[in-house]
Amino acid sequence: MNMYITLSIIGLWLIYAIIIKLTKKRKYDYSFVVAFVFLLAFGYFYLDDQIDSNYYTYFSYAILALFAIWLVLDNLLLLFKKNVSEFDFSDLEDELAQTNDASELLRKRFISTIELVNDGIAFRDGEFIFGTDRFIDITGIESNEFGVEDYRGMIHKDDLPQYDMKLEKLTKKYPIYNIKYRVKKEGKYLWISERGKLLVLEKKKSYISTIKTMDIKMYPESDVDVLNTLSDFKNMYEEMQRLNRQKNSYHLVVIQLTNIPKINEKFGRDFGDLLMGEYLSKLRFKFIKDNKSLFRISGIKFGLLIKEKAKFDLLDRALVGTGELMTLQLQFGGVTQTVYPNLGISESPYGAKNSDLVIREANEALNLSLKDGFETSFCFYDRI
Repeated sequence: MNMYITLSIIGLWLIYAIIIKLTKKRKYDYSFVVAFVFLLAFGYFYLDDQIDSNYYTYFSYAILALFAIWLVLDNLLLLFKKNVSEFDFSDLEDELAQTNDASELLRKRFISTIELVNDGIAFRDGEFIFGTDRFIDITGIESNEFGVEDYRGMIHKDDLPQYDMKLEKLTKKYPIYNIKYRVKKEGKYLWISERGKLLVLEKKKSYISTIKTMDIKMYPESDVDVLNTLSDFKNMYEEMQRLNRQKNSYHLVVIQLTNIPKINEKFGRDFGDLLMGEYLSKLRFKFIKDNKSLFRISGIKFGLLIKEKAKFDLLDRALVGTGELMTLQLQFGGVTQTVYPNLGISESPYGAKNSDLVIREANEALNLSLKDGFETSFCFYDRI
């Protein structure tokens, strides 16, 4: 009976050792070898006297065969795994090299793009912001990395509520924002135009934004480029003569932004220029298709040539109705102002008037609209 118990224990030991070997639970394990030696020793010293020698011989052959098969299969398995591992590793190395090359190329492109962009770029993540060198140049902040509260502290107190509200209202569906506000730089406030986007990843919010200055004294290429690029009275006169030669009818609208001087006194001339630039941009969008029909006659006086009857009819209906189309309320940060224009309008029908007469009539109509007793802020010369 003891023989069978001992044999069973050794057999179970061998099976367990094989399982351990197959599952690779240990890096180096020789239990199966020990179990095999014990099995042979047991057979030699004990079974040899208990059973027929032929059976023992067959038993020994079977054990040896099993051990040989085990060694062959184990080595084949190791060789197969080694080849597969080397093959996979080689492929992974190639793939990793390609990924690194692509990543480096993207990094260089990104950095080069930032260097070429004239705007400042900022990346906000949590309570910290990283700004590009251009961002630092514009705002005057001391370091490329700074806290959100540090930047908020630079924003004008009247503009800060509007700034915070813009960011709070952003959602995944509406992630884009535009805002204008003042930042204190070297003891003076500078107008900034910021455009940004909300990014949400795993419920964490981050922002990327670009800023550019709106100080036309320092940077001619600003949001008021309409003012900077407008043609003058001479160009308007030449365009009117061209229309007359081609026998094209048109209307001349002389516009005076009457309350701009008061705005300049209260907020500074730069802010007044910002309002005029924004106002004229919207005006041009509504009534003209090209860049050759809006002109600056003098400081707050502009000429608008309307060459399409449908556009003039739109202006006519708006003025005769509420006049709201020409009056415009604009907001920059915490400052909200309304631009009130006076208009004098003259018509040049098909080849009927020369340019000097059209200009004189429009100016007379404008002067009439500026008189205290006049009922409206506009005047059509042919309806006086």
